[in-house]
Amino acid sequence: MDITYKVRGADGIEYGPATLEQVTGWVREGRIQSTHNLQRSDMQHWAAAGNFTELSDAFGAAVPPALPPARPEIPDGGEMAAATLGRVRASASWFYWVAGLSLVNSVVAFSGGEWRFLFGLGVTQIFDAIGHGIEGTGKFIALFLDLLAAGALVLFGVFAGKRHTWAFITGMVLLGLDGGIQLLGQDWIGAAFHGYVLFRLFQGMQACRELNSL
Repeated sequence: MDITYKVRGADGIEYGPATLEQVTGWVREGRIQSTHNLQRSDMQHWAAAGNFTELSDAFGAAVPPALPPARPEIPDGGEMAAATLGRVRASASWFYWVAGLSLVNSVVAFSGGEWRFLFGLGVTQIFDAIGHGIEGTGKFIALFLDLLAAGALVLFGVFAGKRHTWAFITGMVLLGLDGGIQLLGQDWIGAAFHGYVLFRLFQGMQACRELNSL
């Protein structure tokens, strides 16, 4: 009676019976590794395929199993670009902060509140003061102008976040002029806040230029 073999795969399923020729072919194809369990028909137990002397030549000529594809490494340049883009977007977000705080100050002023954030646009404070001094639609006109000023900052933030250097430059010029208004009004804290925002925007502009040069 011919000797046959059973193979226990990595999935635990038994295959066979198979002839020595079939098993040898599977070994050479790399389908059976030396650690897989085999049972020969004249044996009562299972043993590692590498322990069968009749398969030693086949294992010597076996095709090594295919390795899983290596995880692609992110090049250093890609990591640097991602970090620089993060700096650009973080700096651009200051346009949104100034716009939001300015609108909150305007809404509080129109609703009769006596408090406001120390940080906001000086020009919107002028609009609000003029609006209070005009009868009838003065408040609505002032609020409309406030929305235009805040909307301009939001647009600068959008374009700056998309790596447009001109948005940083234009925004810094306008915020610098607005900070001058607060200096004239002796709003030292507001002017200091403008200075800090200008510094952060300048950092964003530098990062934007660096990123665009890659």
